[in-house]
Amino acid sequence: MKDFRPEEKNVVYIGEGVTLTGSVKAQDTIVVDGAVDGEISCSQLIVGPSGVVNGAISVSDADIYGRIGTDITIKQLLIVRSTGRVEGKWIYGEIEVEKGGVLFGTAESTEIRSERKPVNAKEEKASFKSFEKPALVASNDADAEAAPVTSISSRALRDRRKA
Repeated sequence: MKDFRPEEKNVVYIGEGVTLTGSVKAQDTIVVDGAVDGEISCSQLIVGPSGVVNGAISVSDADIYGRIGTDITIKQLLIVRSTGRVEGKWIYGEIEVEKGGVLFGTAESTEIRSERKPVNAKEEKASFKSFEKPALVASNDADAEAAPVTSISSRALRDRRKA
């Protein structure tokens, strides 16, 4: 689990064996190694391997080693670790899931990745060259007619380069 220091400012820590019912809000980080039954709102949520959160979650980033469920909104990055489980309806900006991580429910992306340019169908067609007639292959035999090329193997290309 990510290094966590309880002495950090603006951090709420819910330890293993602790069950909290109600609403928890923090400016920065909330770390849950126990159980929360209610709403969570913060900048960063870390749910440890023994942590369980059932309720509405609204955070910027979440790093999940344990279980979270119900209505989940992660504005930026949701990381589901190999021991993590996310259930319910979840909305996320970006997502990373380690092998073994479980996602169950309904997902929706907020598409915050503005640096990625959407594909324009006209631009895509312009970059792809299409030919109405297939290319013809010439033969060394003077009597043979040229035949259309329907496929070519990489071996044929390699042999042609050597010649």
